Amino acid sequence: MDLVKDMTQEEQRYVREGFTSDEELSLYDMLFRDDLSKTDIKKIKEVAVSLLAKVKEKISQLDHWTAKQETKAVIDTLIRDTLWNELPECYDDISISQYRQQIYEYVYTRYPDVA
Repeated sequence: MDLVKDMTQEEQRYVREGFTSDEELSLYDMLFRDDLSKTDIKKIKEVAVSLLAKVKEKISQLDHWTAKQETKAVIDTLIRDTLWNELPECYDDISISQYRQQIYEYVYTRYPDVA
């Protein structure tokens, strides 16, 4: 009980949603839409977790990834490919492109050097 009292509302929310960090919750929130089925919601939760792990892993392999166009493109492509391959079919190409850009901007500002 004391643990729950000490958690912020955001911390309680990411635990309630089944995430281990506010970062995963942030990606989930970016991908969430009101018209999703329970199956689609489960899938985007999985996508949020796997995408964050992939991005952090890739950034850890790159030296100053934000300093060069080539390394920025690697992260952008990773985000795009993951979204295209893993999001539910109800996400069309246009929305995937918008989500890709939003997530890339989040990653770029949140992890400028090392994840």
